[in-house]
Amino acid sequence: MVNNQDSNFNPNVPTLKQVRDRLGMTQEQFAQAVGISRRTVIDYESGKHQRLQLSLTQVRKLVELMEQAGLPIKELPDDIE
Repeated sequence: MVNNQDSNFNPNVPTLKQVRDRLGMTQEQFAQAVGISRRTVIDYESGKHQRLQLSLTQVRKLVELMEQAGLPIKELPDDIE
């Protein structure tokens, strides 16, 4: 997951996996909902990628999912660019 040594790391902000788990979605379902590949989700959750780059449209979809999960936008994971 996120490197705890990263200056942007905030242990109080949920990880993308925690958001996905809270929604009860599989990696495939989450990937389709956000508009990214399942491989991207796998690589990100396994720590292969430390940051997730999303388009504005994908960020909007993620925000909608977070709202569905009852998470405020201020809890958007720090490791998204």
